[in-house]
Amino acid sequence: METRPFGKTGETFPILSFGGQRIVDSHSCTEEEAVEIVNTAIDRGIRYFDTAWVYSDGQAETRLGKVAKHRRSEMWIATKVYDTTRDEARRQLETSLSRLQTDHVDEWRLHNLEDYGRLDAFTGKGGALEAAIQAREEGLVRYLSISGHTDPQILVEALNRFPFDSALIAVSALDHFILSFAEEFIPIANAKGVATIGMKVLGLGSLTHEVQRSLRYAFSLPVSTVIVGMETMAQLEQNLEIAESFTPMTDEERLSFFKDIMTLVRPEKVRWKAADWDNPTQWVSRGRGLPG
Repeated sequence: METRPFGKTGETFPILSFGGQRIVDSHSCTEEEAVEIVNTAIDRGIRYFDTAWVYSDGQAETRLGKVAKHRRSEMWIATKVYDTTRDEARRQLETSLSRLQTDHVDEWRLHNLEDYGRLDAFTGKGGALEAAIQAREEGLVRYLSISGHTDPQILVEALNRFPFDSALIAVSALDHFILSFAEEFIPIANAKGVATIGMKVLGLGSLTHEVQRSLRYAFSLPVSTVIVGMETMAQLEQNLEIAESFTPMTDEERLSFFKDIMTLVRPEKVRWKAADWDNPTQWVSRGRGLPG
């Protein structure tokens, strides 16, 4: 697979990385299958593994940890903190380390900067960013990160407030048309030397009929790597085949892809850009959470 620099860290990663949210019972993936999938991913060259404290009440981290216990030196592990307060964030980090069976994580992310209020809570006095900085000083965390699905300008503001090392961002082709991270965030991050990790590539299932073009579109963006959730060995094999034979999309191919999926660009199909996840009938407004 093609490899790319990971911001200013000095690391490089293959273009395909592992999204660890789906190796859980709720996605019909048993523990035995999860361990086999992760081990095979490492054997085939994947190094970057993303998970989160909040996923499936800890089952996602726990299953990744069953492999990390034996192959930690072959894995770059990124996990996320959900709570915005310093003290609870620290407790979540300690829980994550225990589940992952490791003494440190390579990246720790402030999870889901969906509005400015959440950004303020994370970065303000007594916020989780204070816990992250302390954890980095103690060697429990190597690099500090953010993630966002909704408004790219919130993550731009996060970079203005603190020199984060990386950002996990939505880069589905559907995302191109509404509050686009590809258009509004990636150029700024690249200019600052901030690593970018793409996610939401298959649009929460809206693009499972277009796996090859969806992955090629994401790989063709100037991102550091792309995580894809995989709950079966067949999905892993399919994604590896696409990554290993990757050639960048031409302008004509991208335009043809956009034309074919344009009818899917609706709030109920692009829920992460909807004003209400549970009732996705309207697009989110830009600047949500800014003081009136």
